[in-house]
Amino acid sequence: MKVRLLIAAILATTAWAPQSVQIASAIYCYPGDPPAVYQACVNYNSGIGQQVNNQNQLNNIQSQINNTISQINAIDVMIASLRNQIAAQKALIAQTQAAIDELSRQIRFGEASLIRQKAHVSVREQLLNQRLRYVDSHGSLNYVQLVLTSNSINQLMNRMVGAQQVAASDRRLLVGMEEEHAQIAQANTDLDGQRGQVSALLKQQKEAEADLEKNLATEAAALAFERQLAAQLADQYNKVQAERAAIDAQVAQLAQQYNAAAIRAGGGNGVFEWPEPNCGPSCMSQRFGCSSFYLEVYEPSCPYPHKIHTGIDIAGPYGTQIVAADTGVAYLYPGSVGYGNLLVIIHGNGYSTYYGHLSGYAPGLSTGQVVPRGTTVAFEGSTGWSTGPHLHFEIRVNGVYKDPCIWLGC
Repeated sequence: MKVRLLIAAILATTAWAPQSVQIASAIYCYPGDPPAVYQACVNYNSGIGQQVNNQNQLNNIQSQINNTISQINAIDVMIASLRNQIAAQKALIAQTQAAIDELSRQIRFGEASLIRQKAHVSVREQLLNQRLRYVDSHGSLNYVQLVLTSNSINQLMNRMVGAQQVAASDRRLLVGMEEEHAQIAQANTDLDGQRGQVSALLKQQKEAEADLEKNLATEAAALAFERQLAAQLADQYNKVQAERAAIDAQVAQLAQQYNAAAIRAGGGNGVFEWPEPNCGPSCMSQRFGCSSFYLEVYEPSCPYPHKIHTGIDIAGPYGTQIVAADTGVAYLYPGSVGYGNLLVIIHGNGYSTYYGHLSGYAPGLSTGQVVPRGTTVAFEGSTGWSTGPHLHFEIRVNGVYKDPCIWLGC
């Protein structure tokens, strides 16, 4: 116990020392604890030993990450970590409580046994006292008197054997009393040790429960913040989809307006070239199809969250030149919410292409301008809802998004 208290004091001094990063509090795992409690304690410490203070982590997420989806993802990771810690804490608390209950049971049985043992010793002590009083009143055994008063050898032998048996009984009584007193002393020592272990386990239990309460409070705060973010994200999603619907409706009108001019210029034949000649198909970072990104277009046939990526992403170096995939008439949408700087080219015969997240447009490019196939029209960027420099490229047929790889062979 002294060693345990010394180690606890050292750990407490270490925990008090100022640190640049405050680690979630760990509990000293005493090897003398019951094996199940010790292992639960080790599992608990291995989980939290690598985690920074959860409240600080939540504050960091709230203050330093601006992108709502990134915030939600970070919160999800943090909540998963918190739940692992909470599970370890609950396991430790359960194992500790089981050990406390078992020790308490042993102490109750030990105390009952000790009461019986003390009662037995009390009876033996009374017998010893009676024997001592008899010896004191009658004096010690006189062997000469035994010989002189015996009527025969047989009577003398019987008296001698009886006297020896009385003496042996006295010796056994004294030795037994000494042993029983030693057993009582050892039983008291064992009970004190068990009581000390219960006290240490109760202290550990209290610390684990305090840490659990902190983690539960932080988890509740994180979940509340995530609900707030989800509400913000829903608002942003509605804005993105409303803007997208407005752009698509306008493009449908522009397609009729520019269709003839685009066809006369040579567009609309259904043949497209790769939009980033300096960054080929190997730069494609995301294909057309079902997506887990919340702000994508709703598509019920896709698994949860039922969203579809309506084009392909080409992740080249920032500022990479982007060319017109086919001849057509340009229409510029600078500063949109989702696409960022967007360029739409109408090619005729129902074909149009979308170029999103642009860092900027080619010098001199303007809405209504005819751009030949292969002409530099823009530069890769990361505007709008973008996680890094890339071109979001779409091919639409009569306003319906299609997989660009059908035409590009990717």
